[in-house]
Amino acid sequence: MTNYIFKPGDKNLTPVLVLHSTGGDEKQLIPLAEDLFPNHPLLSIRGRVSDQGINRYFKLKGPGFTKENFDLESLSQESQWLAAEVVRLGEEYELDLSKLAVIGYSNGANVALYMQLKGLIQFDRVLVFHAMQLTDVDTPVIADESKIFLTHADNDPIVTQANLEELSSDLQKTECELEVFKASFGHQLSNEELVAAKKWLAV
Repeated sequence: MTNYIFKPGDKNLTPVLVLHSTGGDEKQLIPLAEDLFPNHPLLSIRGRVSDQGINRYFKLKGPGFTKENFDLESLSQESQWLAAEVVRLGEEYELDLSKLAVIGYSNGANVALYMQLKGLIQFDRVLVFHAMQLTDVDTPVIADESKIFLTHADNDPIVTQANLEELSSDLQKTECELEVFKASFGHQLSNEELVAAKKWLAV
């Protein structure tokens, strides 16, 4: 059974997919989503991987958030499952997925961009907080109509500057419109990022 929250909102507005961080759930980012996208239809799906009660969107091979520890087989399988669930639930609630936006934080941001790069889902607008490159993507799928807002802090203990540059390079290959906002509070989701995200959405 898929754990999710759907908030109907105004069907004429862009639907928004909401993806939580490691240890979060489908409730975690609903207040943030409602703040950034008031009255929009919201679909928040919990990752179905649980490690000792810690929810995430794909498995790890060992402790630590490094490329060596990411289970790429699980990443592929879980991303395909998540994309299929978005389509299924989108049909059930009559959402226009051709203009789907996404909000993701940390683990949720990672899987959102992985799906985008692999062409599993092409998002219209992407707001990803503290995402990292999970694996090399040799031929990212062109997404020249997508607009991406990505945040990173130089003092982030998980996402290095080198990883950010690799991720940014992959995204630029898709010909998307990319904006990187420099935050100040490590891997935390901060108010300065939310203010910057609102300004970005208003343009």
